[in-house]
Amino acid sequence: MAQQNQLLEGSAQRKNNEADIPFEELVQTEEFKGLLKRKKTFIIPTTIFFLVFYFTMPLLAAYTNVLHSEVIGPISGAWVYAGLQFLLVWICGFIYVKKSEKLDNLSKEILNKFRKELR
Repeated sequence: MAQQNQLLEGSAQRKNNEADIPFEELVQTEEFKGLLKRKKTFIIPTTIFFLVFYFTMPLLAAYTNVLHSEVIGPISGAWVYAGLQFLLVWICGFIYVKKSEKLDNLSKEILNKFRKELR
């Protein structure tokens, strides 16, 4: 019960600290705008690449014979492409986790710097 109370008090204290920050001013800083720009320069091209790669398979399968041919022994191009899609999801997920860790650390630095400037 005491541990639960400590968690609740810590949560309330964090909410109070966050309430003290004028986020309207924070989002106008050059550091925050730079963070958003870095985030967009990663997310938008990655998303576009993934969607193009993902929707190319049904288009190739429906309108061409490219995926019907055997590529590796008896394995057709459709199976190879599907395997590459599976691999791409894991690679994109891994890269996103690593990139988001860096962006999270950068956002914490910006928030801490902004808090110090307010004091």
